[in-house]
Amino acid sequence: MKILSIDGGGVRGLIPGMVVVEIEKRMGKPISELFDLIAGTSAGGHIALALTAPGPDGKPRWKAEDLAVFYREAYGRIFENSGLKILDTLKGLSHERYSAEGIERVLDEIFGDTKISEALCEVLVTAYEVESGAPHFFIRSEARENPEKDYLMRFVARATSAAPTYFEPAAKIGSNEKLAFIDGAVFANNPTMCAFAHAMSIGHDEDDMTIISIGTGAVARELEYEEVRHWGLANWARPILDITSQAGNHAIDWQLNHILRKGHYFRIQPLMSGMRSAIDDARPETISALEEVAAEVISRHSQDLDTLCSKL
Repeated sequence: MKILSIDGGGVRGLIPGMVVVEIEKRMGKPISELFDLIAGTSAGGHIALALTAPGPDGKPRWKAEDLAVFYREAYGRIFENSGLKILDTLKGLSHERYSAEGIERVLDEIFGDTKISEALCEVLVTAYEVESGAPHFFIRSEARENPEKDYLMRFVARATSAAPTYFEPAAKIGSNEKLAFIDGAVFANNPTMCAFAHAMSIGHDEDDMTIISIGTGAVARELEYEEVRHWGLANWARPILDITSQAGNHAIDWQLNHILRKGHYFRIQPLMSGMRSAIDDARPETISALEEVAAEVISRHSQDLDTLCSKL
């Protein structure tokens, strides 16, 4: 069982996107033929769905390289603002910062009317359903068994990336079910353990698994005891988000390193040294900087990628 897992991270999704481009280049095959299960959250969910979406000929609709080029331009349309940053920020305090129109147009271009049941390999995408207050998993095999769970890929992508304060929730319209989804990152920005659990649930043993998990960058800054010892809510509000996100990633990494055989689990996490990229910072200079980060992480993990490719 070969598993690819991709973290969320808004525009930083360009980094794992380029790592996936490198894997396709080294193997000379589409990602959907190399992996049995692809999992993703938010931006990672977009990649997981897009690379498993079939075209009219039944082959992958997107090559990883073409998808990366597309998103390089599309992020500016997804996170389109007035350019008046102070007003945009204030808007985010009382209302979502961005209209859903931009992201929905982009997702329509990527997926058209393709449904999740049509995915070329097993897919798992995370979201959080606000009315029931529970995590939700969009899964190809479940969609094939139950037509009521067979959502359009563009809706699944919209749901997994409906980041609170950035976009309004994605709601299922025209149904008796009351379903409203927000970004899966609220509980699983790194969906690797979710993918592992799903693989186990459908009959695969951990000794049969090879997993690569790709992150979108560790951005937490170092905190000194003397700096934080008297902090209150106002001081901790922003750092604690980074801390909980990175701590969760480290915990999952630790768990899978202990569960899987040596050489069958790979975690690729870029180091955002001296750079803090907001998930909606789609300026051209930021996109170029993220591409440089991706090139660096590919170079640093080249041997790991060689080892992984030998097992695919």
